[in-house]
Amino acid sequence: MFYLIGIGLKPKQMTLEALETLKGCDQVFLEGYTSEYAQGLLKELEAMICKKFKLLGREGVEQEFESALLSAKKNNIALMIFGNALTATTHLQVLLDAKENGIKYKVIPGISITNTIAETGLDEYKFGRIVTLCYHTTNFEPDSFYEQIKENQKIGLHTLALLDIKKDEEPQRMMNCREAINLLEKIANKKGEEMNWQFVGLIGMSSEKQKILVGKEAIFEAIEVDELFPQSLIVLGKTNEKEKEALEKLH
Repeated sequence: MFYLIGIGLKPKQMTLEALETLKGCDQVFLEGYTSEYAQGLLKELEAMICKKFKLLGREGVEQEFESALLSAKKNNIALMIFGNALTATTHLQVLLDAKENGIKYKVIPGISITNTIAETGLDEYKFGRIVTLCYHTTNFEPDSFYEQIKENQKIGLHTLALLDIKKDEEPQRMMNCREAINLLEKIANKKGEEMNWQFVGLIGMSSEKQKILVGKEAIFEAIEVDELFPQSLIVLGKTNEKEKEALEKLH
């Protein structure tokens, strides 16, 4: 059996189902390039599941995991994912590969950033399509996420923006909220548009030191070089009175 398991944003967020399953597996892997813990160390995870696991980068999951997956015909194999199990399309492909090879599988969900947005006081029902903001590099400057935010804005919906993570590069980089806002402003300027958006920064959510910051100035002032990660950014749509009160009084 193959298990695709979401392990949450910190070790203690793992469900009992996930923990019991991992303890019973013959071999365990951790996908380590799409995110990381907001709090806690991998050695804590290892102690919880009572076994060592192999950490995989993007190439490991996309190219080298095939033999481990095939062994799930006779053994119990698990691939752990930070947050929820099926947020990234790479993980869906692993399930498709399992199905194609006649391998039985089970998905065990975990807590992700999408489960924390209501703590801002914003209505979960008023969020539009989620976007991912990507670093701009030489000859690669995508802006489709900017256009999608504009579409959400047109109908008054909030946008959850996930921020780029480069764990397979040296040096490793994780985009922070200030970089994200600067990137959006750069795109707006290039298009000759004025960007009057309001923001909420989600900093190290689920950690003991998590921060929810409202307003561009507050975000810029608070973000330091050694700030908490992962970070996400909410671009506010049209807020009702209760949402405005929550943003003003809670954060």
